[in-house]
Formats: sequence, C-alpha cells, structure tokens
Amino acid sequence: MFRRPMKLVQCVAYSTRWRSTAAAVKIDAGDSSYMQQLKADWQTAKSYNDLPGPSRWRLFRGFLKGGEFTNLDMRELMFLLRNQYGDTFLLPGVFGMPDNVVTFNVENFEKTYRTEGQWPERPGADVVVHYRNNRPDGFFKDCIGLFSRGENWGQLRSKANPVLMQHRNAALYLQPMQRVNQQFIQRIRDIRDEQSQEVPGNFLRDINHLTFESIAVVALDRELGLLRHADQAPLAQKLFNNLQKFMQGFYELTIMPSVYKYVPTPKYKRFSNAMDEIFDVCSHYVNEAIKRIEQKPANATGTQSVLEQLLRVDRKFATVMSMDMLMGGVDTTSSALSGIMLNLAKNPEKQAKLREEIVAKLPHPTDEFKFNDMKSLPYLRAIIKESMRIYPVVFGNLRSTGADIVLDGYRIPKGTRVLMNSNLLLDDERYYPRAKEFLPERWLREQSNENEKLVVDNPSPFVYLPFGFGPRMCVGKRIVDMEMEITVSNLVRNFNIEYNYPTENAFRITFINSPVIPLKFKFTDIKY
Repeated sequence: MFRRPMKLVQCVAYSTRWRSTAAAVKIDAGDSSYMQQLKADWQTAKSYNDLPGPSRWRLFRGFLKGGEFTNLDMRELMFLLRNQYGDTFLLPGVFGMPDNVVTFNVENFEKTYRTEGQWPERPGADVVVHYRNNRPDGFFKDCIGLFSRGENWGQLRSKANPVLMQHRNAALYLQPMQRVNQQFIQRIRDIRDEQSQEVPGNFLRDINHLTFESIAVVALDRELGLLRHADQAPLAQKLFNNLQKFMQGFYELTIMPSVYKYVPTPKYKRFSNAMDEIFDVCSHYVNEAIKRIEQKPANATGTQSVLEQLLRVDRKFATVMSMDMLMGGVDTTSSALSGIMLNLAKNPEKQAKLREEIVAKLPHPTDEFKFNDMKSLPYLRAIIKESMRIYPVVFGNLRSTGADIVLDGYRIPKGTRVLMNSNLLLDDERYYPRAKEFLPERWLREQSNENEKLVVDNPSPFVYLPFGFGPRMCVGKRIVDMEMEITVSNLVRNFNIEYNYPTENAFRITFINSPVIPLKFKFTDIKY
C-alpha cells in the first residue's frame, strides 16, 4: 500500500533521533554461514503440518453472518487467535485461497525479510491480479502494475523508482500540493459551524478529498476539483466513489472466504465494475495530459512533471501507475492524517510546540514552503512518527518466504505466505516505554541528552515499518511524506485544533486503520 507533518521551537536544538529502520538494514541472504544455519535448523524442526491454528471449517463458519469472527476487526481477530494458539500459528486457506502463517515474533520478521531474495514477493492482492489477468481487452497482459511479482515486478520498480523515489523529484509536487492544501484550509472555514467552530461529523470525506486531490496532482498532473466545487466535477466524483468501492471489495474478497476465482460472485462483480470505472476515468485523464504535453512549444523549457516522466517510459506504464498510486494512497494517507489530528487535538502542549517550530520557519500563514524548509522541521517529523505508532495505518506486512526457513521451531517451506503483525506490537512496553502515551520526544535527541529513555536500547528495526520494508517498501513514500508535512503544517499555523469527544476505539482495522468516530474537530483561527 501507499501507504506525514509540522510548528515555532525556540532555538533549542533538536535533531531527528536516528532510529534504524528495516529499509536501512542490509540483508544478505547469500551469507553462507547463515544459509548453513538455516539448513541445520530445518533438519530438527517440526513439520509445517504441526503448526497450531484454527481449522478451515472454523474459519469458514466464523466469517458467515453471525459467526464468531464477523464483527471483529483485524486487530481483534489476530489477538483472539494469538491468545489461543501463541505467537505463531497457521490460518489455512479456504476455497482455494492460500494458507497464511501468522506471527507476532520479531525474530521471525527478520528471518523472513533476510531470506526474501532478489524480487521479494508481497502477496495479498490476488483479487487485483485476477481482475487484470482476466480483463477482456488484455490491457494489463504485459503490465500488471505494482501488484505484480517476480522479475516483472522488478522491471517495473526499476522504471518507477527513479521517478517516484528520487528525493529531487519531491520538489516537483511541492507547489501543486500547496495549492490543493490551501483549498482544504478554505474548505474547513466554509463548512465549520459559525458558533461552535466545529466541522461536521463526516469530515473524513473532506480529508479523503484532500488526499485524493493531492495524489491526483502527481499521478494525473492536474487538480480534479473535489475540494473547490465537487458538484461541478462529476468525473472526478465518479473516480473517487469507485476508489471507495475498490477498497471495500478488496478487503471483502481478500480476507473473507470467497469463490470469486471460480464463479464471479456479486461482491466480485461490484469490485470488477469499480475497477473498470477507475480504469476508464484514469485513462481519460492520462489522455488529456498527453494532449497538453503535445501542445507544449517545441522549445519549452522547465522540469517535467512526474506524469510526464512516467509517460516518457511508456504510455501504458504511466496509466497503470496513476491507477496504482490512487488506489494505494487515498485511504491510507487519510487514515494517517486523521490520527495525527486526533493526537494533536488531545495533546495541546505538543500542538503548541509544533506550532512554534512552524511559525519560526514561516511567520505568516499565507507564506509558502520552499523545499529546503521541509528539511529542517524535526518536531514535525517526530509528531508524524509518533502518531503513526499510536494509530498505525495497517496491521503489518505480508511476504512469501524466499527460502525454506524455520519459524518458532516449525518448517516453513519456500513460497509460504507469512503475515507479520509488526504494527500490532507498537503499543508493547517491551519496545516503547509508556507506550500508551503520545510522546513525540521519543523520536528526538536534545543536545543535552537528558530525555528519559522512551525507546528501548537497540530496538529491532523490524517493529516500526509504516512504509514497509526494503525493495518492496511503499513506492509513494516521498509523495505521502510531503503531503502529510504540508497538510499538518498548514493546519497548525492556521488553526488551534480541538476534539471534545471520547477517542476510545476511534479506529477499526480492516486492511487499513480507518476512523469510525465522527471527526467533529473544532478549528479556531490562530490570531497573529
């Protein structure tokens, strides 16, 4: 998935505390001594068939209407099964779906990543691959997109990374994202109640419109109009609505038992129709962009947009990438932004400290950020990191093992799907002291070095993975980073944010940690 933000610090010198992440860890599966140890462990390990876990019948029955699992979110389901079967257990596949080995053991995370090979397999998007492989016109035959696997995936990422992952390209979408963000600030002023200063309870939809527009200015090279005049943007609204249907269908057809691979069930038909609509609208916008590019004077100078750079690689590639960015980036970024706003609203002293940092950099709320401004906001980045620890966007990472390995004493054959519940450990005191508290300072190092220890010594880099790991980490990370930083900065320097309602059980985890409470934030203008 695609699956962050900002304020006037006195000149106390803060610097982002270096925390190694899995993306920075060198993994060498070719190490002969390591591979020899794997083979030795295999000889004495228990059989894969001995793994504990629920039966296929229990899973099938549990997901039926009224079953024991139907009202559980992903976190509740995982912890229920963990309590019954331990830190590592087997979820057997139903109706031809593959098995999943589920683990909460950090050592197992490292072993899985360390052996994943040249082209890491990140399964879990079978329904998208099924749709694209079976689309009647064969459009995706040679370009499945970010959901592909093996060498095809490797070739695609080698094309996408120079465009989407290069730090220098982030400057290309700074200004258009700022324009969208100013529309969001005005939208808040337009919809908030004059007396209470609160926005309506369905404010999540406006956050979704913001993230949709922010990604569209990158993926489609244009604003689509949902923040300014949604009623006058029917095509954009159509795309947005079908992205929502896509996310719902993706969860239902991936987690819950289904025979869609053999029979086009009603749920699959709805999913397929949504995918058709997304394809048609994205193709329309890409074709419009091509016309704009072709009409540029031959001697025109200037930096090419992200979409132009993708089109230079291949037109089909650009179309597929635009769809994948929208499908992977809207709901995930909205989830993260919602969590950040809730944490700021419930921790006014942290909000004030962040505001100080932002206003020191840009004193006037209409000042626009320059690219270099975004590099020197350590408390902003700490706010984002801590919020994504408190409210992780997804529950973990999924991989197919790249070699025969042993996890917790059981043989796990090469090609087995392993569900690593890393983000479900982010409130564990073993890794984060005072884990229930919102403490951005745990990600900072003051020069005095007097902070109490808020992160354990030598923490495992495989616990906190908000953007995934290694070569298969989120390809849109740079885009999302920028979007969150701009949004939170602008919110905090324009408004004091409050939330005067309970926040218990604020989120429900399916694939994505989504807010389920009315987001009736109070936005009071900051007086300068």
